[in-house]
Amino acid sequence: MKDIFGPGGHLDTQLTEYEYRESQLLMASFIHERLHHLENGIVEAGTGTGKTMAYLIPALRYASETDKKIAITTETRALQKQLVEKDIPLVQKIFRENLCADFKYAICFGSSNYPCRKRFERALRKGEFERVDLEHMNRVAQMFRQKKIFTWFDADVPFRLWEEISRDPEVCDQQRCQFASQCQFQAARREWAQADLLVMNHYLFFSNVGSGKSYLPVSDVVIFDEAHSVEQIASKQLGFSVDYEALVNLLQRFFQRGKRGIINSFASNDLRQEAMHELETVAKTGQVFFEKIKSLFINDRETVRRIIAPLDIGDELYTAIEKFLLVVARGEDDLDEDELRVEYEPAKNRLSAFSQSLKSFVGVLVPDFVYWIERSSSDLLGNVALTGRPLNIDMIMKQEVYSFYESSVFVSATLSVKNDFSFFSATTGFENGSGIVLDSPFNYREQMLVYLGADLPSPENDRFPAEAAKACAHIINILSGRCLILFTSYAMLRTVRTMLEKLTTCTIYSQDTMTASKALNLYINDPHSVLMGTHSYWQGIDLPGDLVRGVIIMRLPFAVPDTPVMEAKFERLKNEGKNPFVYLQIPEAVLKMKQGAGRLIRRGSDRGIVAILDSRIKTKSYGSIFTDSLPVCEKVLSLKDLTEKYKKMIQVQEN
Repeated sequence: MKDIFGPGGHLDTQLTEYEYRESQLLMASFIHERLHHLENGIVEAGTGTGKTMAYLIPALRYASETDKKIAITTETRALQKQLVEKDIPLVQKIFRENLCADFKYAICFGSSNYPCRKRFERALRKGEFERVDLEHMNRVAQMFRQKKIFTWFDADVPFRLWEEISRDPEVCDQQRCQFASQCQFQAARREWAQADLLVMNHYLFFSNVGSGKSYLPVSDVVIFDEAHSVEQIASKQLGFSVDYEALVNLLQRFFQRGKRGIINSFASNDLRQEAMHELETVAKTGQVFFEKIKSLFINDRETVRRIIAPLDIGDELYTAIEKFLLVVARGEDDLDEDELRVEYEPAKNRLSAFSQSLKSFVGVLVPDFVYWIERSSSDLLGNVALTGRPLNIDMIMKQEVYSFYESSVFVSATLSVKNDFSFFSATTGFENGSGIVLDSPFNYREQMLVYLGADLPSPENDRFPAEAAKACAHIINILSGRCLILFTSYAMLRTVRTMLEKLTTCTIYSQDTMTASKALNLYINDPHSVLMGTHSYWQGIDLPGDLVRGVIIMRLPFAVPDTPVMEAKFERLKNEGKNPFVYLQIPEAVLKMKQGAGRLIRRGSDRGIVAILDSRIKTKSYGSIFTDSLPVCEKVLSLKDLTEKYKKMIQVQEN
């Protein structure tokens, strides 16, 4: 790897602003070695390491040397786009010019992100467009004429319009489609099959796992970028959620008034009447069932309730659905129109899947699954959902990842607790491999000052919100705004915001008064402002340079067993004789704190303050686990010392 990453190497000669970073070379060498030894790896590399190039180049070099196929999966579509538009073309240029090697790559999305020519033409025939919609349609038509693969992200049309013209995997019949030769999705799949490198996101990766790996081509190696989010996304994608509204929508696939539809196409009037009777029975039974589900809530304020034992309801709905499916199956031969035949199969499969999820839920059938009911504040039946998710993904990862791929590599800036991967390894079932922790090349001693709120009352103290607001105001004044304040609850956010508004002249943009995206955009464009939020801002936002001068963490982000999944995890650990606080809450909180603190220093020129207002970080024995997991930098215990030390930091920078 020295020939590429070392001083005078290919990156050095190709990039005018390239700086040799030992940590980047070590990371690339570690990954290259893991792949050649058919082992798995974990890499924690601090911000500024150059992680993307450090996993792309060894992976693609290995692919070119062994004729293997590589899958890279990351957290967001934005990161996918960055890879295929910026990073991968650069690597391809280096390979072509210096290594006499080349590779093909492709970006992968879910099928509904691709346009359907048949549905597009049908929408044009309907012609029910406003002027702005017609402009969008003309642009899509032009993109079709270019005969290049494009997606919703390229077309940039409103979602409501895209729903009308996008591929519907449930009704697509490739063999009978008149536009089969022009199918964007099938063209994309052909690209995927020919590519040496596939770029996808975690949601698609685990959806593919859930479908028996039938959607994506088989790869030999998988690299998880932003691997800290793997567990959460995998659990969501491998679970299920059904509600009454979904049931109604499924039934409408079989019959809608004023439309011919599946049932109205049956030749026999008796069969049509019987099918309609059974459909109405399903609808009525479903309504009764979800009303009974709603009654399981203790009071009107309760929105989530875990289900730990089989329910004595649901059999009637399950039976009604199965009977309905048997009746409509008798009319399948009467569906002489291609479009109706295409609609029937997915409608039947989706209703059957609904029935199986229902059966699993009411019977609490799947081991190591967590089941719960959830509703919004609305009283509508359709807002009561039945959800089931795997409690842990460790066995799933062993079966579907480690046993399937030759090598798997996990990369993130936050995977270890005190340089130890035990928690991440246990969570993901990691095996047959090793890990490495690489420090950031940033000089945190000069760039970051950490305030540990030892002079503040404990968060459990009634005086804490007021004192925390005063501390926030003090730090905001030192920095002249440009502070990101992170909370673990909306209640605390609202309380502190109300107090802080009276203590600072800086404009406050808060997640409790507007959407997270709106608050973020307003903050970016207001140089003397403060951004306040909860979970949305702890990770995934990049605010380099002067956009953030201070990150204030209100409380140590301990998870509490107030969700069904966390409650179940607590119970399991207790049953195993383990302390949930030690084995779950502390490591999760450390990783989340590292994510939050990581919002501050994004570039080598950044300077600023990380303030942790939770005095327990100094007064409790576990506090050292948190402080030892932070970058090596100067730490102060009082606001007075913080002010003095920050002034000296700025003076050094200016000189």
